[in-house]
Amino acid sequence: MNQTFDLHRFGLMLKLDLAEKGKNNLGTAALLVGVLLFLMLPVTFSNTYKGVFEGLHYIALFLILFLGSSLYTSSVFTSYASPSTGIAALMIPASTIEKFLSALLLNLLFIIPLLLLFLELHYSTLNYANSKLPSGSYQYHPLSNDLIQYICYSYMLIQGSIFLGSIYFTKASYIKSAACVIGTYVVVAILQITLANIMTGNFDKLVTFPFTGWQLWNFGKDFKYFQISYPDTFQPYLYIFPAFVLLSLWFISYLRLKEKEI
Repeated sequence: MNQTFDLHRFGLMLKLDLAEKGKNNLGTAALLVGVLLFLMLPVTFSNTYKGVFEGLHYIALFLILFLGSSLYTSSVFTSYASPSTGIAALMIPASTIEKFLSALLLNLLFIIPLLLLFLELHYSTLNYANSKLPSGSYQYHPLSNDLIQYICYSYMLIQGSIFLGSIYFTKASYIKSAACVIGTYVVVAILQITLANIMTGNFDKLVTFPFTGWQLWNFGKDFKYFQISYPDTFQPYLYIFPAFVLLSLWFISYLRLKEKEI
Protein backbone atom coordinates (compact mmCIF):
# COMPACT_ATOMS: atom_id res chain seq x y z
CA MET A 1 0.00 0.00 0.00
CA ASN A 2 1.22 3.47 -0.94
CA GLN A 3 2.18 5.21 2.32
CA THR A 4 1.76 8.75 0.97
CA PHE A 5 -1.26 10.80 1.98
CA ASP A 6 -4.14 10.85 -0.48
CA LEU A 7 -7.13 13.10 0.20
CA HIS A 8 -9.58 10.79 -1.55
CA ARG A 9 -8.44 7.74 0.41
CA PHE A 10 -8.56 9.81 3.58
CA GLY A 11 -12.19 10.69 2.88
CA LEU A 12 -13.01 7.03 2.33
CA MET A 13 -11.24 6.16 5.58
CA LEU A 14 -13.35 8.71 7.43
CA LYS A 15 -16.52 7.24 5.94
CA LEU A 16 -15.43 3.75 6.99
CA ASP A 17 -14.69 4.86 10.56
CA LEU A 18 -18.03 6.65 10.75
CA ALA A 19 -19.85 3.59 9.43
CA GLU A 20 -18.15 1.27 11.93
CA LYS A 21 -18.05 3.52 14.99
CA GLY A 22 -20.56 6.29 14.27
CA LYS A 23 -23.53 4.83 16.17
CA ASN A 24 -21.45 3.85 19.17
CA ASN A 25 -19.71 7.25 19.25
CA LEU A 26 -23.01 9.09 18.91
CA GLY A 27 -24.54 7.02 21.70
CA THR A 28 -21.57 7.72 23.97
CA ALA A 29 -21.75 11.43 23.19
CA ALA A 30 -25.50 11.54 23.86
CA LEU A 31 -25.03 9.76 27.20
CA LEU A 32 -22.26 12.08 28.37
CA VAL A 33 -24.10 15.21 27.26
CA GLY A 34 -27.27 13.99 28.97
CA VAL A 35 -25.46 13.41 32.28
CA LEU A 36 -23.66 16.74 31.88
CA LEU A 37 -27.00 18.54 31.55
CA PHE A 38 -28.44 16.55 34.45
CA LEU A 39 -25.62 17.70 36.73
CA MET A 40 -25.25 21.30 35.58
CA LEU A 41 -28.79 22.54 34.91
CA PRO A 42 -30.35 22.16 38.42
CA VAL A 43 -28.66 25.37 39.58
CA THR A 44 -30.86 27.37 37.21
CA PHE A 45 -33.99 26.37 39.19
CA SER A 46 -32.67 27.73 42.49
CA ASN A 47 -33.72 31.08 43.94
CA THR A 48 -31.29 30.83 46.86
CA TYR A 49 -27.64 29.87 47.04
CA LYS A 50 -27.13 26.13 47.53
CA GLY A 51 -23.58 24.86 47.62
CA VAL A 52 -24.63 21.42 46.44
CA PHE A 53 -25.56 22.84 43.02
CA GLU A 54 -22.16 24.45 42.67
CA GLY A 55 -20.59 21.17 43.76
CA LEU A 56 -22.44 19.35 40.99
CA HIS A 57 -20.45 21.40 38.47
CA TYR A 58 -17.21 20.08 39.94
CA ILE A 59 -18.59 16.56 39.84
CA ALA A 60 -19.43 17.09 36.16
CA LEU A 61 -15.91 18.40 35.58
CA PHE A 62 -14.24 15.25 36.85
CA LEU A 63 -16.87 12.60 36.19
CA ILE A 64 -17.91 13.62 32.67
CA LEU A 65 -15.27 15.93 31.24
CA PHE A 66 -12.17 14.09 32.47
CA LEU A 67 -13.30 10.52 33.14
CA GLY A 68 -16.05 10.14 30.55
CA SER A 69 -14.17 11.72 27.67
CA SER A 70 -10.97 9.80 28.45
CA LEU A 71 -12.92 6.53 28.48
CA TYR A 72 -14.14 7.46 25.01
CA THR A 73 -10.62 8.27 23.84
CA SER A 74 -9.33 4.95 25.16
CA SER A 75 -11.46 3.16 22.57
CA VAL A 76 -9.96 4.94 19.56
CA PHE A 77 -7.65 2.08 18.57
CA THR A 78 -9.49 -0.86 20.15
CA SER A 79 -9.67 -2.56 16.75
CA TYR A 80 -5.92 -3.21 16.99
CA ALA A 81 -6.17 -4.78 20.45
CA SER A 82 -7.31 -8.27 19.42
CA PRO A 83 -6.09 -10.52 16.59
CA SER A 84 -9.60 -10.97 15.15
CA THR A 85 -10.18 -7.24 14.60
CA GLY A 86 -6.52 -6.24 14.34
CA ILE A 87 -5.91 -8.19 11.15
CA ALA A 88 -8.95 -6.58 9.51
CA ALA A 89 -7.77 -3.13 10.59
CA LEU A 90 -4.28 -3.75 9.22
CA MET A 91 -5.70 -4.96 5.89
CA ILE A 92 -7.63 -1.75 5.22
CA PRO A 93 -6.15 -0.31 1.98
CA ALA A 94 -5.16 3.07 3.42
CA SER A 95 -1.82 4.51 4.49
CA THR A 96 -0.82 4.72 8.14
CA ILE A 97 -1.08 8.50 8.17
CA GLU A 98 -4.61 8.34 6.75
CA LYS A 99 -5.70 5.84 9.41
CA PHE A 100 -4.07 7.89 12.13
CA LEU A 101 -5.52 11.24 11.04
CA SER A 102 -8.97 9.72 10.65
CA ALA A 103 -8.88 8.39 14.22
CA LEU A 104 -7.46 11.64 15.56
CA LEU A 105 -9.97 13.84 13.75
CA LEU A 106 -12.96 11.82 14.96
CA ASN A 107 -11.58 11.96 18.49
CA LEU A 108 -11.09 15.75 18.35
CA LEU A 109 -14.60 16.19 16.96
CA PHE A 110 -15.83 14.62 20.18
CA ILE A 111 -13.54 15.90 22.93
CA ILE A 112 -13.29 19.56 21.88
CA PRO A 113 -17.07 20.20 21.63
CA LEU A 114 -17.51 18.41 24.99
CA LEU A 115 -15.01 20.79 26.60
CA LEU A 116 -16.66 23.83 25.02
CA LEU A 117 -20.10 22.62 26.09
CA PHE A 118 -18.95 22.23 29.69
CA LEU A 119 -17.48 25.74 29.75
CA GLU A 120 -20.58 27.26 28.17
CA LEU A 121 -22.91 25.46 30.59
CA HIS A 122 -20.73 26.35 33.56
CA TYR A 123 -20.69 30.08 32.92
CA SER A 124 -24.20 30.50 31.51
CA THR A 125 -25.97 28.48 34.22
CA LEU A 126 -24.11 30.07 37.14
CA ASN A 127 -24.55 33.59 35.75
CA TYR A 128 -28.24 32.93 35.22
CA ALA A 129 -28.58 31.53 38.74
CA ASN A 130 -26.81 34.60 40.16
CA SER A 131 -29.23 36.88 38.33
CA LYS A 132 -32.12 35.24 40.23
CA LEU A 133 -30.55 35.56 43.68
CA PRO A 134 -31.64 38.41 45.99
CA SER A 135 -29.44 41.49 45.93
CA GLY A 136 -26.58 41.28 48.42
CA SER A 137 -26.89 37.53 48.96
CA TYR A 138 -24.02 35.09 48.58
CA GLN A 139 -23.52 34.18 44.92
CA TYR A 140 -22.19 31.27 42.90
CA HIS A 141 -18.56 31.59 41.86
CA PRO A 142 -17.61 30.44 38.34
CA LEU A 143 -14.14 29.02 37.83
CA SER A 144 -11.44 31.67 37.47
CA ASN A 145 -9.75 32.27 34.14
CA ASP A 146 -6.46 30.87 35.44
CA LEU A 147 -8.18 27.69 36.59
CA ILE A 148 -10.04 27.34 33.29
CA GLN A 149 -6.72 27.68 31.47
CA TYR A 150 -5.22 24.98 33.70
CA ILE A 151 -8.23 22.72 33.12
CA CYS A 152 -7.85 23.10 29.35
CA TYR A 153 -4.13 22.25 29.58
CA SER A 154 -4.83 19.21 31.72
CA TYR A 155 -7.76 18.09 29.59
CA MET A 156 -5.82 18.04 26.33
CA LEU A 157 -2.74 16.42 27.89
CA ILE A 158 -4.92 13.72 29.45
CA GLN A 159 -6.61 13.09 26.11
CA GLY A 160 -3.25 12.91 24.34
CA SER A 161 -1.92 10.45 26.91
CA ILE A 162 -4.99 8.20 26.73
CA PHE A 163 -4.88 8.44 22.92
CA LEU A 164 -1.31 7.13 22.99
CA GLY A 165 -2.18 4.44 25.51
CA SER A 166 -5.04 3.16 23.36
CA ILE A 167 -2.54 2.10 20.67
CA TYR A 168 0.49 1.46 22.87
CA PHE A 169 -1.15 -1.00 25.29
CA THR A 170 -2.97 -4.01 23.90
CA LYS A 171 -4.66 -5.07 27.17
CA ALA A 172 -6.31 -2.91 29.85
CA SER A 173 -5.15 0.15 27.92
CA TYR A 174 -7.26 2.63 29.88
CA ILE A 175 -6.13 1.39 33.30
CA LYS A 176 -2.47 1.36 32.27
CA SER A 177 -2.72 4.75 30.58
CA ALA A 178 -4.51 6.32 33.56
CA ALA A 179 -1.89 4.85 35.91
CA CYS A 180 0.90 6.40 33.81
CA VAL A 181 -0.85 9.79 33.71
CA ILE A 182 -1.51 9.84 37.46
CA GLY A 183 2.00 8.60 38.26
CA THR A 184 3.63 11.23 36.05
CA TYR A 185 1.48 14.01 37.52
CA VAL A 186 2.26 12.95 41.10
CA VAL A 187 6.01 12.85 40.42
CA VAL A 188 6.00 16.28 38.74
CA ALA A 189 3.83 17.75 41.52
CA ILE A 190 6.15 16.40 44.23
CA LEU A 191 9.18 17.81 42.44
CA GLN A 192 7.54 21.22 42.11
CA ILE A 193 6.43 21.32 45.75
CA THR A 194 9.89 20.23 46.89
CA LEU A 195 11.54 22.90 44.75
CA ALA A 196 9.15 25.56 46.06
CA ASN A 197 9.84 24.59 49.68
CA ILE A 198 13.60 24.71 49.12
CA MET A 199 13.48 28.12 47.45
CA THR A 200 10.96 29.86 49.72
CA GLY A 201 12.07 28.73 53.18
CA ASN A 202 9.74 28.06 56.10
CA PHE A 203 6.06 28.72 55.46
CA ASP A 204 3.09 27.20 57.24
CA LYS A 205 1.30 26.40 54.02
CA LEU A 206 2.32 26.19 50.38
CA VAL A 207 0.05 25.41 47.43
CA THR A 208 1.30 24.87 43.89
CA PHE A 209 0.51 22.65 40.94
CA PRO A 210 2.45 21.86 37.75
CA PHE A 211 2.45 24.85 35.37
CA THR A 212 1.07 27.21 38.04
CA GLY A 213 2.53 29.80 40.40
CA TRP A 214 3.07 29.45 44.14
CA GLN A 215 0.76 30.52 46.99
CA LEU A 216 2.36 30.82 50.44
CA TRP A 217 0.92 31.48 53.91
CA ASN A 218 2.33 32.20 57.33
CA PHE A 219 -0.28 32.05 60.09
CA GLY A 220 -0.25 33.43 63.61
CA LYS A 221 0.14 37.01 64.80
CA ASP A 222 2.20 38.02 61.78
CA PHE A 223 -0.08 36.66 59.11
CA LYS A 224 1.51 36.81 55.68
CA TYR A 225 0.30 35.74 52.26
CA PHE A 226 2.33 35.70 49.08
CA GLN A 227 1.41 34.78 45.54
CA ILE A 228 4.36 34.17 43.26
CA SER A 229 3.55 34.03 39.56
CA TYR A 230 5.73 33.29 36.59
CA PRO A 231 7.28 36.39 35.00
CA ASP A 232 5.63 37.79 31.89
CA THR A 233 8.63 36.78 29.77
CA PHE A 234 8.06 33.16 30.82
CA GLN A 235 4.31 33.11 30.12
CA PRO A 236 4.62 32.14 26.42
CA TYR A 237 6.43 28.95 27.46
CA LEU A 238 3.42 27.95 29.56
CA TYR A 239 1.47 27.81 26.30
CA ILE A 240 4.20 26.31 24.14
CA PHE A 241 5.30 23.48 26.43
CA PRO A 242 1.88 21.77 26.88
CA ALA A 243 1.26 22.10 23.14
CA PHE A 244 4.67 20.56 22.45
CA VAL A 245 3.92 17.66 24.81
CA LEU A 246 0.53 17.08 23.17
CA LEU A 247 2.03 17.05 19.66
CA SER A 248 4.74 14.69 20.90
CA LEU A 249 2.13 12.30 22.29
CA TRP A 250 0.29 12.31 18.96
CA PHE A 251 3.52 11.76 17.04
CA ILE A 252 4.50 8.81 19.25
CA SER A 253 0.99 7.40 18.72
CA TYR A 254 1.54 7.62 14.98
CA LEU A 255 4.90 5.83 15.26
CA ARG A 256 3.30 3.09 17.37
CA LEU A 257 0.54 2.65 14.79
CA LYS A 258 3.17 2.53 12.07
CA GLU A 259 4.98 -0.26 13.95
CA LYS A 260 1.79 -2.29 13.99
CA GLU A 261 1.34 -1.71 10.27
CA ILE A 262 4.77 -3.12 9.43
